[in-house]
Amino acid sequence: MESSAKVDSGNFSNPTINLIAMFEDCLGCKWTIHLLTQIRCGTNRPGALVKTKKGLTTKVLNECLTRLVQFGIVEKFTYSELPPRVEYHLTSFGQEFAEILDQIEALQRKFKMDSDRSTEKRI
Repeated sequence: MESSAKVDSGNFSNPTINLIAMFEDCLGCKWTIHLLTQIRCGTNRPGALVKTKKGLTTKVLNECLTRLVQFGIVEKFTYSELPPRVEYHLTSFGQEFAEILDQIEALQRKFKMDSDRSTEKRI
């Protein structure tokens, strides 16, 4: 069955959005990186996303997804089906944003390894 989807891509087309403030806002939420990882791996529906991590509530999930849509990191697709279906997908900007987060994570791993090596040398 073919269905049409209505896309809500937020307001990132607004050039007045400060990228630094966006990073602070998104990274201030402990669920952002987890949700972006899940969406990148193909878990796109809210019901499935809320089950991916113990402690993640529907309320917090919706707040985080709303923020990610507002910043243009993810797009919300609403399908006019019965029962209604909603999915979230990374935008092209969201892909780049996630790549930056990957680089930060790699940097963290590198410094952890360097720290572990220097601890070993002292012993």
